[in-house]
Amino acid sequence: MAKRLAVIIPYYNETPEQLQFAVHSIAMQMGTDFSKLEVVMVNDCNPETVVDESFTNRWPMLDMKLLQTDHNAGCGVARQVGIDNTDAEYVMFLDADDRYHNVEYLSAVCRVIRQGRYDIIMAPFYSDVCGTDYYNWITHGGLGCWMHNKIYRRQFLIDNELRFHPDLKVHEDGYFNTITCACSDRTTIIKNVGVVWCNNPNSTVRRNNSEFFTGEMHTFMRAQCLAIEWLKEHHKAYQGTVCDVVIHAYVFLHQRLMEVEPEKVKLCEGIVAGSLAQYWDEAIEAPDVNLPTYWGDSLTGYQQAYWKSGEMVAESFPQWLERLGMKVPTLPDVRTFLNKVSTA
Repeated sequence: MAKRLAVIIPYYNETPEQLQFAVHSIAMQMGTDFSKLEVVMVNDCNPETVVDESFTNRWPMLDMKLLQTDHNAGCGVARQVGIDNTDAEYVMFLDADDRYHNVEYLSAVCRVIRQGRYDIIMAPFYSDVCGTDYYNWITHGGLGCWMHNKIYRRQFLIDNELRFHPDLKVHEDGYFNTITCACSDRTTIIKNVGVVWCNNPNSTVRRNNSEFFTGEMHTFMRAQCLAIEWLKEHHKAYQGTVCDVVIHAYVFLHQRLMEVEPEKVKLCEGIVAGSLAQYWDEAIEAPDVNLPTYWGDSLTGYQQAYWKSGEMVAESFPQWLERLGMKVPTLPDVRTFLNKVSTA
């Protein structure tokens, strides 16, 4: 009988001793029918990490499946192997160095699954922050590119040919969630905080004081370009994604919270003026995009994320577009709004 839910855990460098915390947080779940749950562990082709029956036997209540990728291709490909090798109705992902926050999370997820055929279920999560003399949690909402706070209906992914891109080792999450969210009109957010994104200073995202966020912005944008190409071929409503990526690039590259190296700024602006420019004119003239509302919400949201309160920058969004040789929106209310919120 098909399972209701599969929890897919990709891993590479983690030892069984490190992996046990993630699995134990699953086994501790209350009010969950474990006969309808499957735990799928996918080794991203690391022969030195041995996870076998001696590991899975620690949790006899869990139905666990052990898989391995053909070659080391990153966690996106490992997650895809998990999706392709389960028949569960819904799939969700847990990073090997993370864990569930509370013992009632999976029961809350299953209640939502029983209520309706949502394509994507999202939940808030915590990230922990450690300093020399402090430790605290930051709460994140249900949206964003994160994988560990989303649950996907597997048949929805199959029917729409939604898969992780095989060439992306990083920012595979941004690509995957861009195309899945664009294709779904049945999405919901639950209130239960699900996951603790644990502070692992050796992880890709947290290494070297989280320089990944600034140093790999150009890689994120290339991943988004791949998503836009996929959406244009498979799904007509791609114009909003184009607008969102360009607005995101503008706000990120003009923010003050984190310094972006000049050569990385040039790389990002080159992508905007090159790869994204080919979609731009069509996107800003698309009749199915409510530009005044969309642009206002998007720019304001990114400003709150990356700019300090009340901070303005000298180069407005329209000026930036003109410098990059891209068409500026002609709708008067859009242009007036953008000039007002993005300049001193």
